[in-house]
Amino acid sequence: MPVFISYRHTDRPQAIALNERLKRAGIKTYLDVLDAESQTTDDITTVITRNITECTHLLAVVSDKTAQSWWVPFEIGEATISNRRICSFKTGNSELPEYLDKWPKLVQGADIDFFIDEYHREVSNKRSMLDSITGAESAKLFNKSNADRFHAELKNRIRRGF
Repeated sequence: MPVFISYRHTDRPQAIALNERLKRAGIKTYLDVLDAESQTTDDITTVITRNITECTHLLAVVSDKTAQSWWVPFEIGEATISNRRICSFKTGNSELPEYLDKWPKLVQGADIDFFIDEYHREVSNKRSMLDSITGAESAKLFNKSNADRFHAELKNRIRRGF
């Protein structure tokens, strides 16, 4: 159940720090800057799309600089199509785009801890699946239901603060 970390390259330090925090928590991640193929390919779109479909979660690092990015919205769209668990991690003081209201918004360190906890809970309950694009319709619906559940539970935890 890897986590795809989406970010604008000007936010690379925050993405790398988030990647390290998730890895310390025992979570496998995908970060393009650490992937040799994404650094050498002539077809980055295919590499990014494939890696999103191989991940179960997408965590977008969002700052005021993200508004100038075409990749972050593209990656969120790809994750949406395949019913991935989607969250944003806000850095800086800017307001997040309204379309991100659908998913949990991580703003502080405790929110990342909640994400890590919910991720591990989902793994232990075996609720995350990867076949939502190519699988049977029942598997797609089951995965969407589980993704919606993940989003709702994480939003509630962030709202409650524990």
